[in-house]
Amino acid sequence: MIRTAVSAAVLALVLTSPALAAPTGLRATALAGLERTDAAPGTGASNGFYYGGQLGYDWQLGPVIAGVEGDLGGSSASQLIAARRADQGVFASAAVRLAVPVTDGLRGFVRGGYAYHTVTYDTGRAFRGSGWTLGGGGEVDLTKRLFVRGEYRFNDYGKTVRGQQFLLGAGLHF
Repeated sequence: MIRTAVSAAVLALVLTSPALAAPTGLRATALAGLERTDAAPGTGASNGFYYGGQLGYDWQLGPVIAGVEGDLGGSSASQLIAARRADQGVFASAAVRLAVPVTDGLRGFVRGGYAYHTVTYDTGRAFRGSGWTLGGGGEVDLTKRLFVRGEYRFNDYGKTVRGQQFLLGAGLHF
């Protein structure tokens, strides 16, 4: 009973509180960080340097920010599997996100959506898989237009290929 009353009070406070000012509209971000993909489960994951870019668009919806984002990247990761080399190829995703202002200029977010990845093998064969991505992180505004971002992503590309990314980014609101 008390738990329900407290939950209702917190929800009412969140829904009736004025939203903190947060940039909305078009944004572009450069991303880099650690990429860890297991191209053949049981053989161990390969680590590499992830690099890429992202475009997104955000809307203020009361106390939360809803957005869409798409990114494209690559990795330096390479893995030896049964005397064959597997090189990480293209990474791409299209996701929706929800962000909550923590303070003026600081936001926490969750994101999820579609993921695509390729792995090329020295045999000439290639893996092309699609699946889903789920992650979260935070953003801090440095100026009215410039922000930095940190995030974690888990990616499942189907056919037993999975990966994680630990990313940092710098972006610009337009």
